[in-house]
Amino acid sequence: MGIITIAEEFARNTILPRAAAWEKSRAMATTELRGAINVGIGSLKIGVEHGGLGLDYLRVGNVLRVLASADFPFAFSLAVHSAVAGLIAEYGSPVQLDQYVRRVQTGELILSVCITEPSAGSDAAAMQTKATLRHGGWHINGSKAWITNAVSADLFLVYAQTEVDAGPAGIAAFLIERTCPGLSVTAPYELVGCHSMGLAGVELSDCFVADEALFARPGEGFKRAMSGIDVARTLVSAMCCGMLQSSLTHALKATAERSAFGSKTIEFQGLQWMLADVATDLSASELLFAAAASKLDRGERATIEAAHAKKFATRAAFNGVAQCMQLAGARGLLADTPISRHLASAKAAQYLDGTTEIQNVVISRFLQVQAV
Repeated sequence: MGIITIAEEFARNTILPRAAAWEKSRAMATTELRGAINVGIGSLKIGVEHGGLGLDYLRVGNVLRVLASADFPFAFSLAVHSAVAGLIAEYGSPVQLDQYVRRVQTGELILSVCITEPSAGSDAAAMQTKATLRHGGWHINGSKAWITNAVSADLFLVYAQTEVDAGPAGIAAFLIERTCPGLSVTAPYELVGCHSMGLAGVELSDCFVADEALFARPGEGFKRAMSGIDVARTLVSAMCCGMLQSSLTHALKATAERSAFGSKTIEFQGLQWMLADVATDLSASELLFAAAASKLDRGERATIEAAHAKKFATRAAFNGVAQCMQLAGARGLLADTPISRHLASAKAAQYLDGTTEIQNVVISRFLQVQAV
């Protein structure tokens, strides 16, 4: 059975029947996330030499698109786990490989990454979390915010500054287990949606880790974090395609069933054109995702392509899902329909991995260089 088929069955049989309940109870989908990891969907970027799937980014995006069509925050939660798992498999020390790789593939360990801080969101180089070298290890102090999977994560990839005023050159990364003294997780954030991704803050108060926990040395940490940002933005665009396709399908069904003034609403030209606009934006989003993913798969930088893809797809998803909700009539407001969850998720997608405004900064700087 191919991984897309596995993802489709998991989305249909596990995510869709539970997604509304996750939102209602404001709960992270911990049990279901471990289940997805256990059936192999969490090993998307772990190399085959370690027992993973080793998929290219185009196929990873297609898997996540399937999951996001059922529930975007669940797909994003899995994407974060999969990304950190892939990093550990690729860059981990022999001790780290032996300690973690098998356990992250079985769902025993849920993974999270800690970069964002309360006062350093998009500007990761300005992070204030400090790692101080001591005999035999490091003392880490600081606060992280908006951390995906924090509610249930068992292992955190934490980025911290090792030298005052060193900027990117001083940033290192550490693998820290949840049980480490000094690490604590705040109460989950109460949001308008996306609770299944388990967003919360992470506090580090004189948290001591041994030298073996060092994952990326000072200077390497920032480079490694930034190398993944193009990937993250590309994959968010793929997940937005999943939400938009799901919403369009729902709107088509609703307009084909609803009647007004003696006709099915899908027969009204105004509604047909609204559907057509959504379909066009979906096709454009798909092409922008494919362009960015293909460049990544060739081993090339895709900074501009990823920025275009995320900027356009998140905007298309937010506007398009809202249009589809309107087309569905009052039923679009019902909390148990995917379309209502997609609207909140589409808005959240505009913040993740760099806001729309940050994408504009990236694109504008590129244009300035081209103009010189």
